[in-house]
Amino acid sequence: MHPLVLLHAGLGSRMETPSENLLRTILSEGKKRLLQGETALSTSWALTGILEASGLFNAGTGAIPQEDGVVRRDIGTMDGHTLKTLGIAGITTLSCPSRILPELFFSTRHVLLSGEATSHWISRMGLSDLPNDPAYPPEALSHWKKDPGVPGGGTVGVVVYDLEGHCAATTSTGGMGRMWPGRIGDSSIPGAGYYAQDSLGAVSMTGTGESILRTVGGLRLLLEVDRAQDRETASQKANSLLESMAAMTEGHIGGILCSRKNGPLVLHSPAPMLAGFWSSREDHFQVSDSWDPSFP
Repeated sequence: MHPLVLLHAGLGSRMETPSENLLRTILSEGKKRLLQGETALSTSWALTGILEASGLFNAGTGAIPQEDGVVRRDIGTMDGHTLKTLGIAGITTLSCPSRILPELFFSTRHVLLSGEATSHWISRMGLSDLPNDPAYPPEALSHWKKDPGVPGGGTVGVVVYDLEGHCAATTSTGGMGRMWPGRIGDSSIPGAGYYAQDSLGAVSMTGTGESILRTVGGLRLLLEVDRAQDRETASQKANSLLESMAAMTEGHIGGILCSRKNGPLVLHSPAPMLAGFWSSREDHFQVSDSWDPSFP
């Protein structure tokens, strides 16, 4: 598999000039890092960090509050080469959770960490950029006017392949508007909101977290694409499965994936989803909120 970057800005996100320009900048940064020999894992962290820091999406500095007004951020990441995984739910003391991954990923064998304990650890280590009793921006309350539990665009995710043929996936989010304090969605849960395995590929999901969790959406999509005999069949089967999972759970589901066998797919029908793609094979950037299954 050749080096590539595939990223998304959440189900429901649309093509707007600031977001489009940002995604093109991120793709360019990913290209530079990968061609210089950086690993898929560390590249996914760096690119997720730029998405988080932009404030344009419901992740990182743009994350929205839960019902009690506290912003809790979730992140999950996985290395397809080693299957090492780390998910953290409910981070309150760091505006961009991807910044903590280099500190924690290689120092623990745990797969899932509690946001409360991790948030205090972040503060004790002097890594926090938010107070222990975090405030939230007044404009974030506008999200509370939406229907409870309906996700807007904004979860971000990155899928990467590097020069060595290894893959990685990272997903970061602020969750849903008006969600109960302590609610955990799919983004920190491996197999649901993200998954990476060199022999299969990598995936990052977005949409209704409960629907993705109940269907183990990420891994199921990867397996479905891997079983397909060719790319066209893979696209048809993936979209059919996505629609079936959404219908069964009355949710909204989208995602990006790159199968080792059948290549990249952007899945978001019928809602739009801003996503970007670069690979060393085609060597041009693609950014859109409406993707034809036949790309690239």
